Amino acid sequence: MSPTIKFAPPGHFYSPLTNLDDILDLYQKIDKFRNPTGIEINGDKQIELLKQFQKYISVIPFGDGFKQNNTRYFFNGDEWYSYGDAIVLFCMINYFKPKRLIEVGSGYSSTVTLDTCELLNLKTKITFIEPYPELVLSLLSDRDDPDKLLLRKGVQTVDLSFFEELNSGDILFVDSSHVVKFGSDVLFILTEVLPRLKPGVIIHFHDIFWPFEYPIEWLEQGSAWNEAYFLKALLINNKNYEILYFNDYMGQMNHDLVKEYMPLALKNSGCGIWLKKLESESSVV
Repeated sequence: MSPTIKFAPPGHFYSPLTNLDDILDLYQKIDKFRNPTGIEINGDKQIELLKQFQKYISVIPFGDGFKQNNTRYFFNGDEWYSYGDAIVLFCMINYFKPKRLIEVGSGYSSTVTLDTCELLNLKTKITFIEPYPELVLSLLSDRDDPDKLLLRKGVQTVDLSFFEELNSGDILFVDSSHVVKFGSDVLFILTEVLPRLKPGVIIHFHDIFWPFEYPIEWLEQGSAWNEAYFLKALLINNKNYEILYFNDYMGQMNHDLVKEYMPLALKNSGCGIWLKKLESESSVV
C-alpha cells in the first residue's frame, strides 16, 4: 500500500482524493448558473471578443475529419483537441499576433499553433516545452525543425528568465499535468512563472470547465486533477488577471451567441480559459 494511502485513504479529511459517495452527493449541489464569488467573469467582454472572432472564422484552414491545404491539424470530433479549443486558439493568434509563444505541454494544440502562424505568415518564435515529446514529434511536418521548436524537459527545469522574455500580446499556453502537488509542473507555473510575467501577456490553461469544476465522469473514474480549483482560488479578488475568454462558460451560458458567431464550436465548445496578465496595483503610482 502506498504510504500516502496508508496515511489517509480516499475520503479522509487529510486525503486529497475524494470518496465516490461524497462525489455523487456533492456534485448535485453545484450551481452552474452562479458566478463564483469574487471572480469577475467579464461576460460582456467575452461576448465582444466572440464577435471580434467572427471575421477570422471564414479563413480557418482546418478540415472537418480530414487534413486540407497541407495542414498538420484537422477537426476530429470529440477526440484530441476539440473544435472549440482549436477555433479559439486560431482566433487568439489572429487577434494578438504574438511575437513569442511558449507552450507547456504539447500535442495537437501545437499543430494548430504552427498551422495558424504559417497561414498568417507570422514570424512568431515558438517553443514547445514537453518532457514526453513522442506525440508532438509524430504530428510535425517536414517543414518543422524539432530542434528549434522543442525543449524536451519538464517545465520545472526551465530557467525562469525564459518566461520573462514574453511581452504584451505574447502567449503562454499551458496544457500540462493538471495536478498541483509537491514538485509538479502546475505548482511551478502558478507560483513561480505567473508572478514573473509582464503585463499584457496572454495566458491559457486547458481542461478548465465551468464553473471551475471537473466533469463528474472524470471524478468517478478516479481523476484527482486539481488545477481548476487552484486557478479559481488564484482569480478570486485578484486584479492582476483578467478573464478574456472561457470556452466552456461561453458554450453553456451564451449558447445562442456562440451558435451565431462560431457555430462549428458547438460540436464541442472546448475547455480552455484565456487570461490576460494586468499591471499589479502595487506597481501603479
